[in-house]
Amino acid sequence: MHMRYTLIIKSENVPGTLYRIAGLLLRKKINIENLYVKRVDQKRHTSHFIIEIFLSPHLMAKLIKQIDRAVEVTHAEYHRTSSQKRFVRSV
Repeated sequence: MHMRYTLIIKSENVPGTLYRIAGLLLRKKINIENLYVKRVDQKRHTSHFIIEIFLSPHLMAKLIKQIDRAVEVTHAEYHRTSSQKRFVRSV
């Protein structure tokens, strides 16, 4: 059974990071439901990604390990999200 997950990824702010993360999801045929990227610290050149996906629990553990191994990623975690709850960006 597929569940909704929210991925929270902190990484170096370098060109190609989003491309590599999206490429990993594409190779596994995982659709991105929501995506939000924000530069967190201009001096340290860090970014923060929030990605919502649907995935089975046993594949989620494997996916987060693969994302965490990417060179630019400094931290990756995930949380199970209720199917009713939607990510809303505050302005």
